[in-house]
Amino acid sequence: MLMGLISDTHITPKRGKLPEKIFEIFDGVDLILHAGDITVHEVLDDLNEIAPVIAVLGNNDRLDLEKYELIEAEDKKILLVHGDKKDLYEYGLKYGVDIVVSDHTHCPNYEIVDGMHLINPGSSNRPINSKASVALLKIDDEINVEFRDLT
Repeated sequence: MLMGLISDTHITPKRGKLPEKIFEIFDGVDLILHAGDITVHEVLDDLNEIAPVIAVLGNNDRLDLEKYELIEAEDKKILLVHGDKKDLYEYGLKYGVDIVVSDHTHCPNYEIVDGMHLINPGSSNRPINSKASVALLKIDDEINVEFRDLT
């Protein structure tokens, strides 16, 4: 299964739309996971034109979304949440997952802690100390993460 990972889009009427490159990068994905700070529902509508979207509430969102979602893909359990890096491993333990997809820092990161994959796709629109980015998560016999630069 191939998933597009995105977060912290922070799209507003003043900040335009999603970068067109996202549509190219996510072409062919089976599912898109948005880890919050969407800000306007049109972002989810646009992403749904590519593939089904599962999204969670970010600290800047006023949308009707849950704070976290549990997803099963292949034989892996994924927690989708918007939270601080220091809490991600604990969240993963609490929900017994293999993968945590989250953001809040606007900076891409991927690490494996005690076998748990912690993935932050970065911000597609407002990066901090990094370039604008999204990520691709491929789950088959292995878990593979690839960051894609949007500049």
